[in-house]
Amino acid sequence: MSKSKWKFRQDDLDTIITTINQGLMKKPYWVEYHDTYEDGTPVWNGEKSVLWNLMEQAYPEERAQMMRRMMSKMEELGGLQKGTHQQKLFAYFERYYFSVIDNFSSMLYNEDGKFYEKMKLAMLQGKYTNDTDPLGQSLGDGKSPEVAWVKKRIQYLMSKYSFGDYDAKTAEGAITVRTSAQADATTNSIVLRLTPAMKLYPTIAYGTTIMRGARTDAGKPCEIVVDINGTSDQQLSVKSADYLLDIGDWSSYVINGALSIIGKRLKRLKLGDENEEKVKILISSLTLGNTTSLENIDVQNISTLGGALDMRSNFRLRKFLAGGSSLTEAHFADGGALEEVDYPASTSYVELKNLDKLTNEKCNTEACAPNVMSYFVSGCDNLQPVKQLIDIMDAQVGQVPHALRYVRCVGFNETFTDGRAFDKLSQLVDGTYQGIDAEGQYGNDPYPVLDGTINLTTGAYRDTYDALMTHYPKLKLNIAKWWIRFEDPEVKRICVENWDKDGDGELSMEEAAAVSSIGTIHIPSGRKFNELQYFSGWNPQHWVTWDVVQFDDVVGEVTIPQHITQVGRGWQIKFTSRPHPRKNIIIRFLGEMKEIGYWSISDDIKQRGEAFSILLPNTPTPPVFSNAWIGETYRGCKALYVPDGCVEAYKAAKISNVKEILPLSEYQG
Repeated sequence: MSKSKWKFRQDDLDTIITTINQGLMKKPYWVEYHDTYEDGTPVWNGEKSVLWNLMEQAYPEERAQMMRRMMSKMEELGGLQKGTHQQKLFAYFERYYFSVIDNFSSMLYNEDGKFYEKMKLAMLQGKYTNDTDPLGQSLGDGKSPEVAWVKKRIQYLMSKYSFGDYDAKTAEGAITVRTSAQADATTNSIVLRLTPAMKLYPTIAYGTTIMRGARTDAGKPCEIVVDINGTSDQQLSVKSADYLLDIGDWSSYVINGALSIIGKRLKRLKLGDENEEKVKILISSLTLGNTTSLENIDVQNISTLGGALDMRSNFRLRKFLAGGSSLTEAHFADGGALEEVDYPASTSYVELKNLDKLTNEKCNTEACAPNVMSYFVSGCDNLQPVKQLIDIMDAQVGQVPHALRYVRCVGFNETFTDGRAFDKLSQLVDGTYQGIDAEGQYGNDPYPVLDGTINLTTGAYRDTYDALMTHYPKLKLNIAKWWIRFEDPEVKRICVENWDKDGDGELSMEEAAAVSSIGTIHIPSGRKFNELQYFSGWNPQHWVTWDVVQFDDVVGEVTIPQHITQVGRGWQIKFTSRPHPRKNIIIRFLGEMKEIGYWSISDDIKQRGEAFSILLPNTPTPPVFSNAWIGETYRGCKALYVPDGCVEAYKAAKISNVKEILPLSEYQG
């Protein structure tokens, strides 16, 4: 300093950091030489200083170099060996300024504040005048706002003077890619639109060249045009990505290989586009590092982007669009803010945990449904995962084997209006699906995990209910009515046509029970009518009703309800004899029979030969067989199947015109 022509002299320092000449914390962190307040007043009282204005004009680059040397020295003096440039520069202020504040007692600041209070009273009494409210000048130690101001100021000045994270040589904190000219050669430039999170100078490095954008307000985009001049495979870096809200639309940039994105304040990441023709980016993988503020991710139609994308740290993510990409997995934050997701066709893993803002309308699995292997949904209150699961299963109809193997659905409450869709769930217990435990491990549960409530406003098949309840004791099913599952679709058609009262295309247990007389029902050749067993209100009466189950062949099957224990002339099982190698009508009596009238089983053509068999599973004691299957009117009984252990008792009863009496265990039908 002894050889210097001039030197700086510190005065009262009353306007350093946030404070202006009026003693108010009013100075913005982004203030520069010629900035003004909203009323047009210059921030600096020396606005018109000839000396400083001439120096500004004469030595623009020298001033920038000097500033970079000063900040470099500040980092050295700060003493922080490891850390970012931001941290190293702040360490300087902490060491030489903020640490000193802590040496002053708070009592001193309180006493100092009393003077401003007195001046305020004096002003109110008209004894004191000033252009500034005295209470606004009572700042206390001012440490908290000054710390915040200095941190922002450091970042701002680094961006202005291309220092630290804004230097072309610094790789830390940057998003770095390799890019080239557009594939269609329509342009030799790239326009980057960077939106800062605070007022600063957005900066990129193209190769070793720093390209600084204009001073830009927070939330406003800054365009930086990069003239690539046909350069191939050149490095491009977006500097200090942590202080950007948006890096713009990259879908049309020719970028290859693996892409790593950082930026703790980034809110939007647009790499793809719904317009496939617009997408020229060719990245093979995407990694997100410290991007906890991301709200929107668009990787649509990036056909080269495969593998898994880990977004489990992105709790603020609201929208994820990946249709047309080749991603196989997309992992979201447990309990995040996700509202919309569009899976690509290549996705085989669907995992959604505690996402209470996600709905079926905004969770698009249509494209990937045929390929989903693992389906895990838990605690998504506004999602209907079971309906979505059924859609996935429907999309895999015809696959052998089906792609879906592992299922876990927990915490749902869904209402179905279609019992046929609900019936789809019975497939989950057929042994081809397994569960997933709470930790996401496969194979520990032999069956898919279903834990929630299903409300069915229409009917359902009871066997589906029974199968589900056997394997899923925690599943709560509220069913409005029970449908009868028919073995034979033609028999179902006949019954629905006659007794479906509510027009739902099904026959419910209630509708069947309401039938007191069936009239004459024609059963086509080779059909089964075992569902007659559910006609619990059927009450054929001797000489009052004349109900006939007419088989149009000597091949068929019918099951008589349990409540019927005596049969006579009130009803008839009638069949037509035709030249046919198979001659067998199976008649199953579920009740404990007391009497069977031969005339109730007849042929409309006089032709000899045994044409029917009777099953008596619940009749241990031989019933009375009235009259006989004799002559040319009634056919003989081919076989009588009785409970095991009762065969000898039946034989001892000497039932006429029964060819064989056999145990039920030998029945092969």
